[in-house]
Amino acid sequence: MSIRYHVVSLAAVIVALGIGMLVGASVVGDRGMMKQQELLISRLDADFERLVGDRDQLLRETEMLHRFAQEAMPHLLGGRLAGRAVAVVALPGTGDATGAVVQACTAAGAQVALIEFTEDALAQADPGEAEVWAAAIASSDPSRLKSLHTRGVAKVKATGKAAFSGMAITAVPGMGTAGAQVARALARESDRRGIRTVLGWTCGVSESWNADWPAGADFDLDVDGGDRAGGAVGGQALSSAQTPKWSAQVYGVGRMPGNIATVLTLAGAEGVFGLPPAALFLPELGASARQAAGER
Repeated sequence: MSIRYHVVSLAAVIVALGIGMLVGASVVGDRGMMKQQELLISRLDADFERLVGDRDQLLRETEMLHRFAQEAMPHLLGGRLAGRAVAVVALPGTGDATGAVVQACTAAGAQVALIEFTEDALAQADPGEAEVWAAAIASSDPSRLKSLHTRGVAKVKATGKAAFSGMAITAVPGMGTAGAQVARALARESDRRGIRTVLGWTCGVSESWNADWPAGADFDLDVDGGDRAGGAVGGQALSSAQTPKWSAQVYGVGRMPGNIATVLTLAGAEGVFGLPPAALFLPELGASARQAAGER
């Protein structure tokens, strides 16, 4: 049973107690009714105590599982990206989720460059500028990356000089046309240069998990490598020549399942992973290992 179920149950108990008190007040003098009321209150008190105990137990179990996941993460990721240079590109609004992806990639042994686009830059961007920015990032050239920082296009934190072998783009639902243009440009340029590119969606937990994710959240961008004509991004039609190619897509970056899935896809796994609506949290172990070994 979920925490949400217990919260609703506790609220129901409190409401029931209030109703019971009102009913009891209205029948003062009726000994039989008062006795029944006392029994009802006793049962409700017992149920309330039981629910509180169940809630506390679930909270302890949740904390224990969280600690286990934190300690298991280095064992799951250790060496997955050893010797590789990875760019983590954040579109505006992703917040702390991007930092969590950087930490996961670093724990996996990668040399990570963080590029965070500014809202002001995207607000004034046109398709031509998006292509220029994407070329600068995919080039891995420190001087070109520095120029993005100097011009106020993006905040750049990069220390290495190795060429990027992978790129994780973190985005939020409703990023707007400018953000979509940059994402498309990065995917096209990375594909041209042979850089693995993963599209990651940040999220918060909602009642349906994916309530804020748009249908077809990959913008009709191909995940498995084939071109599709007739897609649309931000209301703009895409031709087959414009359709980018994604190595993988991950729902829920910033949360542990999404972060681990991002590392595994950068290491070689292909498909759609992470939180629902993804069908799988993580790639199958055998397939992931084979793909990673093939890349080496």
